Amino acid sequence: MRPHLDSAVEYFNRLIEDDLSFADEQYDQLIHLQKEQNVLFGGRPLATSLRPTFMSEPFYTDVQDTVYLIRQAVLKIAAAFFNDRDVLQNELGLEDWEIELAALPTKVLRLAATARMDSFITTDGFKFVEINGEVPAGVAYASQMGKLYRSLDIFKRFEKKYPVRFVSPLEHTMHALFQIYHEQFDGLEELPSVAIVDHLDVPTTHEFDLVKNYLERMGHVCEISDPRSLECRDGWIYANGKKIDILYRRLLMNEYYEIRDDCKAFLEGYKAQKTCYLNSFRTKLVHKKALFAFLTDEKYTRVLNSRQLSAINRHVPWTRKLRQQATTFRGLPVDLVDFVRKNRSHFVIKPNDEYGGKGVVLGFQADESEWDVAISTGLAANYVVQEVVDIRREPFLLKIDGSWKKVPTVIDLDPYLNGPLMGGCLTRISASNLANVTAGGGSLPMYILRY
Repeated sequence: MRPHLDSAVEYFNRLIEDDLSFADEQYDQLIHLQKEQNVLFGGRPLATSLRPTFMSEPFYTDVQDTVYLIRQAVLKIAAAFFNDRDVLQNELGLEDWEIELAALPTKVLRLAATARMDSFITTDGFKFVEINGEVPAGVAYASQMGKLYRSLDIFKRFEKKYPVRFVSPLEHTMHALFQIYHEQFDGLEELPSVAIVDHLDVPTTHEFDLVKNYLERMGHVCEISDPRSLECRDGWIYANGKKIDILYRRLLMNEYYEIRDDCKAFLEGYKAQKTCYLNSFRTKLVHKKALFAFLTDEKYTRVLNSRQLSAINRHVPWTRKLRQQATTFRGLPVDLVDFVRKNRSHFVIKPNDEYGGKGVVLGFQADESEWDVAISTGLAANYVVQEVVDIRREPFLLKIDGSWKKVPTVIDLDPYLNGPLMGGCLTRISASNLANVTAGGGSLPMYILRY
C-alpha cells in the first residue's frame, strides 16, 4: 500500500522543490484563501503545509472496516456492562451528574450520533488512541479545505498525474443528523431548522459560520447561539427568536455543567424532547478515555467476536485506568502503578476527559521526577495510562521563517463516524508528538488516490 503513496508524496514535494518561487506564491495563496474563507482557528489559518495528506484506496478501506468493527465492539461492551452504576462510576470514571444526565430519556437511540476516532499513522498502519464521542469538531474546516486546496495551481498539476477523490465530513455529518432526526427522533420537518450551540468566544466559531452557510445553501434555517441565550417555549428550543428542530450541540457537557444555573432552557428543552439534541447527553459513555481500558481488558472483551478482537489487537493500544490494582500487560500479571513507574518510556499518562493535549505526559520525554509527579497527579485525578504508539514520521516541506525546510512530521488520522458509517477524515500534522490543533498542530484535508 505504501509504495504508490510514497511516490505521490515525493512527486508533490518535487513540485515544491523544483520551483520555490512558484511554491512561495502558492503558499501565500493558501494562507490568503483561508483568511478569505474563514478557515481559521481563532485568527490563525489552520493549514500551513502546501501539501495535503493522501491515502490509498486500500488503506481507506482498511480504516473503514476497522472503525466499523471497533464501533461494534464498543456497543457490545456498553450493552453488557454499562447498565451498572458502579462500572460507570468506578471503571469508566463518570461523575454523578454525568450519570444523571445520561439517564434522562431521549428518543435518539445512538450513544453518539456523530463521533471521531483519533489515531496516529504508525510504522505499520494506524492506531487509535481515543474516541471523541461528544462534540467532534473539524467537519466543516476539513470540507472547506478539501475545496480550497483543489483551487491551487500546484494541486491541479499534481492531480494530472495522481487523480484523487475527497470525502466531505460535513456532508456526511449533516446527512447523519437529519437521518437520526427523521428515523429515530420521529421529526416531521422535511427541512428541519438547526441551532449550533456553544460559547461564542471559542476559537472554532469560524467553523460555526461555515456550517451555517452550508445549511442555508441547502435550504435550512440555521442559527448560532450561546446556550445562555436560548429560550424554551412550550417545550421547544428557540434560538435568536427562531423555533429549532435540531440543536447541534458543540457545547461540551463539562462546560454546560459549569454554567448550568445560567442556561436552564438548555436542560428544559432536552427534557421536553421536542427539539432533537445531537449529540444527546449520553455521549460521555463513549467519550471517556477509560473506554479503551474496556477494549483491552479480557474481563470485558470476552463478549466480543474474533474479528472485533483482531481489530482491537491491531489498532488499539493497551490502556488502563491509573490506580493501585493488579492487572495484566500482554498476558503477564503486573502491579499497575509499580510497573508503569519502572517502564515510563513505554507509556503515556493523560486525563480521562480533556482535549487539546491538556495534561498529557509522554513517558519517553519525561525524567524520573516528572514521571513520578505525573503518576501522583493521575492517581489523584482519575487519569488513564496507555501504551505508547510507535508513530511514523513523514517528510513535509514546510515554510518556516521564510525558508522551505523538510520536516519529519507526525500525522494524526481522525475518521469521522456517523452511526456505523465512516464519513471522511480529519488529519492533523505536527513536528511534535502532539498533533492537536489546540496544542499548536496544523489541520489538513485528506485526499484518496484513485489509482
